[in-house]
Amino acid sequence: MSKGGLRTIVVGFGQIAAGLGDDAKMARHFTYATHAHVLRDHPAFDWLGVVDPSEAAQRRARDDWKVPHVGGDLSAVADRVRPEVVVIAAPPGRARADTVQQLPDLKAVLVEKPLGIGGREGEAFVDFCRKRDVKVMVNYWRRGDDLYRQLAAGGLADRIGKPQAVFATYGNGLFNNGSHLVDFVQMLMGEVATVQALDQPTQLANTPLAEDWQATFALTLANGVMVMAQPLDFHFYREVGLDIWGEHGRLALYQESLGIFHYPLADNRGLESTMEIASDRPKVLKPTVGRALYNIYDNLADVIAGKAEPWTSGEQALMTEKVLNAVLTSAAEGYGRLHFQ
Repeated sequence: MSKGGLRTIVVGFGQIAAGLGDDAKMARHFTYATHAHVLRDHPAFDWLGVVDPSEAAQRRARDDWKVPHVGGDLSAVADRVRPEVVVIAAPPGRARADTVQQLPDLKAVLVEKPLGIGGREGEAFVDFCRKRDVKVMVNYWRRGDDLYRQLAAGGLADRIGKPQAVFATYGNGLFNNGSHLVDFVQMLMGEVATVQALDQPTQLANTPLAEDWQATFALTLANGVMVMAQPLDFHFYREVGLDIWGEHGRLALYQESLGIFHYPLADNRGLESTMEIASDRPKVLKPTVGRALYNIYDNLADVIAGKAEPWTSGEQALMTEKVLNAVLTSAAEGYGRLHFQ
């Protein structure tokens, strides 16, 4: 039975749409690990359809999540639902614009990153949606995290002052987790001014995106802060992390946002009349990532109602992807520094 709210369908019913919720460890930390978990509970959205070519995915949507309209053909599901919101959890490509084209009642799309890999694919998609008056939000879920939003609104400066040095790690692809990292940096510390590759990008196989790379790179932000980003091989272990050394403290965000450590200033233990960072005595901050994706949907509903600006707009996502493409361009052109300002 319909619960009211915005008529919503999901296109692509894989890991981020539903599958990650099967991970018992993730479930302990993330109340809302997937789109399915949010759509099941959120009163602003009436989850009525799933489109996926996989019969197993269709069966899961129908049997496990009780979605009433499920199939492999978008037009058939759309005719029954007349969706106002579509969640696109399928890989980037022309099919995303084709999806929007087939939904005449559409008001907004929440799409998984990246919008595109290279070229103008992402720009074309955002421009197409703009001409259709369809709002675009991209699932950079950290922008929905309560603690991170507080840090971005001044809490970071309150705890550690202006950053002096920032070290970052990511893995499993520049356009995959690297895009989350770059977006997070911009959320917390401001826009990127220059980009410089520091090694030759390596093209990856068997990653979530069919064509992706890893590379070491440096970002200089508009406020002068420099960020050094280093890829890790996730076959050994996972980490998408930031280590920010400020003027009067240090903040480290590890365990892919589950470990948040504030290291305050302290008297230097080896020298009088000077200070040190208490790196052996952190204050552990409680993570709030469990509801971050739900909060993104809160914002999406408010954007559709005209009550708010998007926290993670298509335009902001394009800036992130411009940075990622600049890493590849910098390497191809001899590791030069590319300017955005």
